[in-house]
Amino acid sequence: MCKRSMEPLEQMDSRLTLRILPYLVGVIAWLSGKAEGPPKKVPLLVPEHLRVFVADEQRAEQRRQQQALEAAEKESQPEHPPP
Repeated sequence: MCKRSMEPLEQMDSRLTLRILPYLVGVIAWLSGKAEGPPKKVPLLVPEHLRVFVADEQRAEQRRQQQALEAAEKESQPEHPPP
């Protein structure tokens, strides 16, 4: 998860938050399993730590899918091939 501490409310820029809100909603939907992936268009205003977090999660998802495929292939192969 995102390890950066949250900014105090009085320091938050509500205009920035509103401009990137559709992107944030898309990321939350993806993380909760309601979307195939994060939104394709990333607003320029998205903070770098959030971009890094989304990229890390995408790599982790690809790794999980690859491991699931490898496990399925391993299960489908017979343990002892016929002589």
